[in-house]
Amino acid sequence: MTIGSKKTRAGAIALTVIAWAISSATLAQLPEPATERTPVLAEWESLKYGMFIHFGLSTFVREEYGKKADATCADYRPTQLDPDQWIRVAYDAGMKYAVLTTKHCYGHCLWPSQHTDFTVAKGPVKDDVAKLFVEACRKHGIKPGFYYLLGWDSRHQPRMTPDQYEEFCGNQVRELLTDYGPITLLWFDIPWDLGPDNSGRLRRIYSRVKELQPDCLVLFNQSFWDGTGPRTFRVTWNYHREVLDERVTLWPADVLNGEVTPPPKDGHVPRMGVGGKIFYVPMQTEDCLTDVWFHIGKNKPKSLDWCLNRHDEVVGRGANWLLDVAPDQTGRIPQDQVDALMALKRALNDRAKDAEAQRVSR
Repeated sequence: MTIGSKKTRAGAIALTVIAWAISSATLAQLPEPATERTPVLAEWESLKYGMFIHFGLSTFVREEYGKKADATCADYRPTQLDPDQWIRVAYDAGMKYAVLTTKHCYGHCLWPSQHTDFTVAKGPVKDDVAKLFVEACRKHGIKPGFYYLLGWDSRHQPRMTPDQYEEFCGNQVRELLTDYGPITLLWFDIPWDLGPDNSGRLRRIYSRVKELQPDCLVLFNQSFWDGTGPRTFRVTWNYHREVLDERVTLWPADVLNGEVTPPPKDGHVPRMGVGGKIFYVPMQTEDCLTDVWFHIGKNKPKSLDWCLNRHDEVVGRGANWLLDVAPDQTGRIPQDQVDALMALKRALNDRAKDAEAQRVSR
C-alpha cells in the first residue's frame, strides 16, 4: 500500500468517526419522553376525564373516512355553530379537558390554515372553530387539546410525495401550536401511514411539537391496544395504497392510548422499557358515547350502566378517559347526549358520596 493510499484511508476513517460523533450528539440532543413522573405528567394524570369532540366535514357528508370524492368546502355549513356549548357541557359533566378534531380523513381543516385551500375559510361558514374552541376552554377552565390526522388524508396525501406531506403536516402543526396559546395534548391519528422513513417522520413531528411547546403532550394513536407499550405497525402510504417492507414503532410519545380499549385488569403501569431505557408514560382510553365518532345517523347514547362500567375499567385502572361526543349539523351537541353525560355525572357523584359516608362511619 502506498503512503498516499494510507493517508486517504486514514482520512476516510477520521471522517467516519467525525460523522458518527456528530450523529450521536444530534441524537442525544433530540427531545425524549420523560423517564420519571414530571409535574406536567402528574397534572395530566389528575385530569382523569375529558371530552373528545368529533366534528367537521364528515358531520355534513355523513361519512367518516374520506370516501366521498365529491365532498367540498361548501358541504360544511353548521346552522348554529356553538363551541361554547360544547365546553359548557364538558364543564357541567365534570370533565377537565377536551380534544377537538382539527383535521380528519377528508383533510378539511377547522381553522384557516395557510397551507391548503381546503378549510373553513373557503366555505359558507368561515368561523375559526379551533379558535372558538380554545377560547371556550379558557373561559370554562377546561384544558384544550387538538386531534390532528397524519395518515389517511384523502385530500392531501394523493397530491404530495411523503416528504412534501411531512413538511405540510409540520407546517400545520406549527400553526396549531403558535396561533392558539398553550395546548395540553396533540392527538395524532394514523401515524403508520407516512411512507418510507415513517419512524424518522414521527421523531421529527415529536421534535417539532417540543420545539414549539415543550409542555404539550404527544400521543400517536396506538389503535386497539391496552397501553402496555408502544405498538409496532407495518408502514403504509396514502390510505394503504402502498404497503412497505418496513415496520414502525409508534414512538416517541408522552401518552399511550387504547382506542375503545381499557388498560389490563391489573391496571396501567406507566414505567415501561422502550429501546433499552425506562420511560414514564401514562395512558388514555377513548370511547364513543354513541355508536360512532361523528354524528352521521347512528348516535343513540349508550346506557348509563355501560358508561359507569367503562369509567371504572379505565379510571379505576389508572388511565384517563376521553369520552367522545358528536355535535350534529347544527353545530351543537344534541340534547340526548347532554342528558346522558349529566346522568353519568349524577351517578358518579352519588357513588362518591356513598363511599365517603361509608368511610366516615367506620
